[in-house]
Amino acid sequence: MQKEEVSNIVRILLIQHFDIHPDVFSWEKTLEELQADFKILSYLLFLEQLLQKQFGTKVGVLEVISTAFHTPQDVVDLILREV
Repeated sequence: MQKEEVSNIVRILLIQHFDIHPDVFSWEKTLEELQADFKILSYLLFLEQLLQKQFGTKVGVLEVISTAFHTPQDVVDLILREV
């Protein structure tokens, strides 16, 4: 799977499932900057479940992503290492 395709999927998932408006979406902002509710662990868990379902593989978001420091681009890079 190519980076552009993974990036598009991650962007769509974040916008559709986490109430992030397309106009404020940024690859450089942390997940918490995009959606303050990412401070709640269940948001990160839900993201991991969505990614695993979408890509059909284990994506260890909980183990390596800190929503206060990591960006959507970091999530894309993680997925690319896993698939």
